[in-house]
Amino acid sequence: MIWNNDTLKALAESQSSWAVDAEGDCLRISNDEGIDAFIYVGDKQIIAETALFPAARVTDKATMNDLILRTHHLLPLTTICIKKIDGEDYYTAFGSLSVESKNSVIVEEIETLFANVGEFLELYNEHLTEEGAA
Repeated sequence: MIWNNDTLKALAESQSSWAVDAEGDCLRISNDEGIDAFIYVGDKQIIAETALFPAARVTDKATMNDLILRTHHLLPLTTICIKKIDGEDYYTAFGSLSVESKNSVIVEEIETLFANVGEFLELYNEHLTEEGAA
């Protein structure tokens, strides 16, 4: 099967612990812990992404970036990048898959992304200011 937003939405809605909404060209999938993942289906790949924290909360970006490059491989199927969201830089976690991936692989990718968010936040928390402080 080649995935599109409609078929991916149907798959996501079949997961009892996920809530699904369309947001522009993406789907927003929320799990029962309140984590939101944004899923984009392109011509060749599917991207599953979630914001971790604003770059403004990082106390020392060089140290954080070095730590991320040394540790993000410890958590499977997910990597980290910096992306502009509403004009502000954010560290985001993401995974990508083929548009020809099986249902089970897509569900695993999204579930893994949800699970890895907490792990990343725990790994990097000591390098962040308190929420709201910058």
